Amino acid sequence: MALGKPAHLALAALLGLALPAVAACGEDAPQATKAEPARPAKAAAKPVSFERETPLFSFSHGYPADAAALPELAAMLDTERAQAMAELKKQTAEAQKDAAANDYPYNPHMMGINWTTTGNTEPLLALLAEISTFSGGAHGNTGYEALLWDKVASKRMPIEGLFADMKAALGSMRDRYCDALNAERLARRGEYAGESDDMFNACPPFDELVIIPSAVGNDGFDRMMFIAAPYVAGPYVEGVYEISLPIDQATAAGIKPEYRGAFSPAE
Repeated sequence: MALGKPAHLALAALLGLALPAVAACGEDAPQATKAEPARPAKAAAKPVSFERETPLFSFSHGYPADAAALPELAAMLDTERAQAMAELKKQTAEAQKDAAANDYPYNPHMMGINWTTTGNTEPLLALLAEISTFSGGAHGNTGYEALLWDKVASKRMPIEGLFADMKAALGSMRDRYCDALNAERLARRGEYAGESDDMFNACPPFDELVIIPSAVGNDGFDRMMFIAAPYVAGPYVEGVYEISLPIDQATAAGIKPEYRGAFSPAE
């Protein structure tokens, strides 16, 4: 009985017959290519949070993934964080020495800086920081800072940089802001004292407020936020007054052409 050839020998014979035909094709023969190694997917940016606790102070700083995804912005915020903590460390060391020299107890200080996104559209990222501080007094304090980042130019720009003339562009929102502020005062106080020269009843000028555009989604900035920190529009116990108003066509018309596409004003 004749035995068949082993399978691997039969395959080798078939390949031997096929090779001359492939060679005869010359340059038209398909060339084997080396497979490209799979590239690992780029990891998504994550929020950044930093905390430091010492006998003299506690410090915290954080910013969202939107900011962490932009290297130049993240580096700037990291530098500002280091500077803020160094200044707090210096101040608390001096305060401790002063307390010891004058024989009164030292209360540890605190600073917290928390950045949040108010909108992320092309080409702008808008951030708002709430800055909480305590330096040993009767109570702490809260302040705010706005940050607009031009993602194309990779640079920070002031809110004024959005407009050809900021005062003129926001002029159409002035009455709406004052009406909304007074309505909020009434809700908190239970009575309306009426506008007067008193700082807690007057409508504060825009240059005393922190102003930043906001967007509910990523379709464009459609609102403007006006933030009055404690003592700006009311006493400390009333806290912050945050008024958000739709951006109208008159305000949108005052935005510089290179940024106008980032906004979706109300019709």
